[in-house]
Amino acid sequence: MKNTVRFFLVFILSAFLIFINVKIYSQTPWSQPIRLTNGFVDKNPAFGTKNYVGGGVGLFGWEFLVFERHINPISQICVKKIDLNPSDSVIYLTSNSSLKRNPAIAYDHATGFPTTINNSLVLWESNENSKWDIFGRYYNSTSGWGNPFPFDTTAGNKYKPHLINMNGNMFAIVYEKNGDIIFRQFNAQTQSVTYDTNLTATDTSYCSNADITISNNTNQFYVTYQKKKPDNKNAVYIRRATLPVWSSPDTIAYAGDNTNDGFCINFSMYIASIFESDRTGNNNIYATTINPYSGALQQEVVINNPGYNNKNFVLVFFPIITDYIPYQAAGYVRRGNDSVKIKLSDYTGQYNDSVTVGDTSKQIYISMNLGIFTNWLCTIYVVYYKDSASYTQLWTKKRLINLGAIRRLGTSVPDRYSLSQNYPNPFNAETKIKFDIPSGFPLGAYGNDKVVLKVFDLLGREVAALVNESLQPGTYEVTFDGSNFSSGIYFYQLSTNNFVQTKKIILLK
Repeated sequence: MKNTVRFFLVFILSAFLIFINVKIYSQTPWSQPIRLTNGFVDKNPAFGTKNYVGGGVGLFGWEFLVFERHINPISQICVKKIDLNPSDSVIYLTSNSSLKRNPAIAYDHATGFPTTINNSLVLWESNENSKWDIFGRYYNSTSGWGNPFPFDTTAGNKYKPHLINMNGNMFAIVYEKNGDIIFRQFNAQTQSVTYDTNLTATDTSYCSNADITISNNTNQFYVTYQKKKPDNKNAVYIRRATLPVWSSPDTIAYAGDNTNDGFCINFSMYIASIFESDRTGNNNIYATTINPYSGALQQEVVINNPGYNNKNFVLVFFPIITDYIPYQAAGYVRRGNDSVKIKLSDYTGQYNDSVTVGDTSKQIYISMNLGIFTNWLCTIYVVYYKDSASYTQLWTKKRLINLGAIRRLGTSVPDRYSLSQNYPNPFNAETKIKFDIPSGFPLGAYGNDKVVLKVFDLLGREVAALVNESLQPGTYEVTFDGSNFSSGIYFYQLSTNNFVQTKKIILLK
């Protein structure tokens, strides 16, 4: 009898603690700012170019981040390993006394969860020959970083290399050379060019700022670039290829003055060319979607903030990891009248987080990784730089995305909220929890219900967040893996905009 009373009191106390915990707990989509480097002037961070492969995407257990380190009057190119807990360790890829800038990196064609970086290539601009040339350095997981080598030191100035991994040690590269756009296929291990063409050889206008991606849906390369118009403003054009055949140039953006921002993948699972334009006054961000099968182009506004100038849009998108639930994380730089901010979004595209990085004199560039994978969680980093004392340091904000624990069951829409008892219960080490989200209730942004499903221990401490996102009406099932927890009684609670319910769960090992 005493044991029964004691358990009942513990249960009541635990339920009260859970209630208090949930009421005061507020999980922000993005972390607080985290410093990545210190004591130097570090700028222009870049993660590996994203390969948009088939219908899905692979993730790494860690990624490389490259950046400029300025030690007046010279600069060096550095690389840093980014994992769940990045250290202060930095590798210098260069050492001579020239000015170097605009590093770009690509690594393996990622497939699987997680995958390892076996091959990587870094390229950068260097002024060591009294002109701007492109140099590189190759990484292999067996032999490590090789020696720096000249990639293009021919006559004229070369700018802004961008590259993507094709497979193994083969890379595709675009860059500006004397006002033209050069495309190369390059074997980084043997340092040999296997294919070389001038994409704008017949164009008399000045072309610059190229970017590249590839789609395995059609095995096509996509290259976008800026082209100077008669009014001295820039348009954005695209060329596509199933090598060796290239399409004619097609217009991505013409009205106004436009800046090429590269590529992302949108909710239609099509590649989109992102660009900035002042066509309506302030600088806003647009996308031209490219249908990989028909070749059709469709333009839309991505960011339109009247009164602000917006630039440097970055996005990662996971289209099919979870049934019916597209995951994304996005960011951009917003320049106002008195400050420069980085705006960050959650899965739904709602920009609900920001960080101020300086006044309007600051030139800020952000980069976003593909995702660090562990235990079906994906860690997204947005890296930026800001001044601190006499230094310019690299900072990051990160967030977690749950990739694999939740799936939608069927297409029917329930008529009420419900939280089912987990099955099996008791369990060892995995169990499933099913819940219903109905329609017809006041919903959150984008017509979805904000759903939170968490697991707590007997003291009311949160031990796992299984769901924390906006969901469409439907029936869902989530898997809770208790292999890392001790045997005992736990509680799981479902909370939405309109509903809260808690149930008991027993883990027996």
